[in-house]
Amino acid sequence: MSLQRMARHVFAATDLATKTVIVYSDRAEVKRVVKVELSPGRNEVIIQNVSSVIERQSLRVEYRGKGNVQIQEVQFQEYPINEESDENAAIRPLEEQKIELEDQKGSLDDEIAILKRRAEVLDGVAGQVRNPKRHSSLNSLDEFQIGSSVATAKDPVKQQSLFLFSPEALSNLTQFLEYYGTTAKELRKELREKTRQSEKLYVQIDALERRIDQLRCSSEYDNLKRMISIVLESEVKEETEIFLSYQVYCANWKPTYDIRACNASGDTTERSDKIAVCCYGLIEQKTGEDWCDTEVILSTATPSVAGNVPSLSPITAAFHRPSFFRSRNGSSQRKPNSAMSDEDMGFGSFDYNDCADAAALHRRTIAQANSDMDHSVAVSYEHLPCTCFAIARPHTIVSDGSEHKVMITQVDLEPTYLHETVPSKVASAFLTAAVINTSAITFLPGPANVYLNNSFVAKTHLKSVAPGEEFRCSLGIDPAVKVEVKPAQNFHEQVGFVSRSSLLTHSQTVSLRNAKAHQPVHVTVRESIPRAVDEKIKITVISPDLKPGRTDARLNKDNNLEWTCVLEPGEVKNLHVKWTAEHPIHETVVYKHI
Repeated sequence: MSLQRMARHVFAATDLATKTVIVYSDRAEVKRVVKVELSPGRNEVIIQNVSSVIERQSLRVEYRGKGNVQIQEVQFQEYPINEESDENAAIRPLEEQKIELEDQKGSLDDEIAILKRRAEVLDGVAGQVRNPKRHSSLNSLDEFQIGSSVATAKDPVKQQSLFLFSPEALSNLTQFLEYYGTTAKELRKELREKTRQSEKLYVQIDALERRIDQLRCSSEYDNLKRMISIVLESEVKEETEIFLSYQVYCANWKPTYDIRACNASGDTTERSDKIAVCCYGLIEQKTGEDWCDTEVILSTATPSVAGNVPSLSPITAAFHRPSFFRSRNGSSQRKPNSAMSDEDMGFGSFDYNDCADAAALHRRTIAQANSDMDHSVAVSYEHLPCTCFAIARPHTIVSDGSEHKVMITQVDLEPTYLHETVPSKVASAFLTAAVINTSAITFLPGPANVYLNNSFVAKTHLKSVAPGEEFRCSLGIDPAVKVEVKPAQNFHEQVGFVSRSSLLTHSQTVSLRNAKAHQPVHVTVRESIPRAVDEKIKITVISPDLKPGRTDARLNKDNNLEWTCVLEPGEVKNLHVKWTAEHPIHETVVYKHI
């Protein structure tokens, strides 16, 4: 009984069509389509040149044909690259092309050298015509010759006169000058053309050298070749499709937004204008494979690679027992967090070990602080619900490491416009949109570009906003609302009869004016009010009167005054902020921003 020969079908991974790509925060799941004509019996489908950043445990193979085909084995294989491999074979044509270009450049350089020499000789002859006494041959004979005309004279003046008044010499000179002008012009023109051609060849050779170096470096860094082997058993000859899925690293995505507000009517009191939140995804990938014309899905979930249910380890609960004391040589019992340094190596000295502990603790603190910083591109969405965004149309994402922007969705929301100002910092009123997320999607944290009436006004960072939550977006300064801060006035006096105290009265006026012709505006003024950190210091707000039940003026959690007022068109209002600070007369109070 003879063994049946297995039919082999070889494909390159980069040549396979990409059906879908699910991009996660730190990787991507790629599904490719393998169109193969299976022969009766055993068939081996080999996928060569697989990405070097593939997760080998994530391989999935799916058959959706109508025939009786059974998947018998799926293997991921790695083997070293030899000199006769396809990777090295890809370098040889580039090297041959480089040698050919270098030969062309060498020929051009030779022609350029010849042209330069011809131009130098021609210029030398012209120099003899201009000043024959500089040449030794003419100085020895005391003669000057053009064509067949010879003038000999010991006296240079006589020689020049003979030359000038000889008709034959003038004719020869005219012919030479015409020849010199035409020939020199053609030589220099040809020299410029050859030089440009040589420079172009230099650029091409340099690009080839960089490409060859890149291929060699990649092969030296990763000298393994990867392939996927799929063994199938088919009863009949069938042309079918196999779906191959795998995960690759070096791919990620992050959200970004365009917030477009339209307040052309200037109405800041009614919720009449819409605000559009355009959600985008910025995809980066450097997997070594291009995703051409494929469906893209952006996900915040954490992908799974293992096929087994994860096991749980037992958890114990015990009281914390901090060790404030240790033995004299306790430093030798510690487990180092990093490589041993001089301060870690104690020799029994109690003081020295304490210093070593302090230094080690300092390094540990720095290491923990550095580990808390986000040095990677991946973003964690563990605290948010898992969300998937299907991109409407197919996209091509090439493996170049650049950002590819795709549109996720656009949400139209109803904002409430209000004005906010902090006169102590900036004497301007900022237009702010308060928006409730009435959509069904969660806005992930990310940067946002803010546009007002089709004009770019600012960049901001949008925090996580769940459906039903409110977020605020600053739309920049509104020049129609004027803010003027009058100089502050401080009065010091002594109060009390039995125990004398020092009383500081601080007062300042903020003037607001609505320059709009038809629309009223709501303005919230924020001012800092000192917070006493000692019971001997008493801070009292005089104006405005913060009586219970008042809604237009209050102190927030940071003890800052928030005073809201409505300005009718053209109206001017002066807000008087006044507070007092009372403290013992022998004490000095320092006001400091924290």
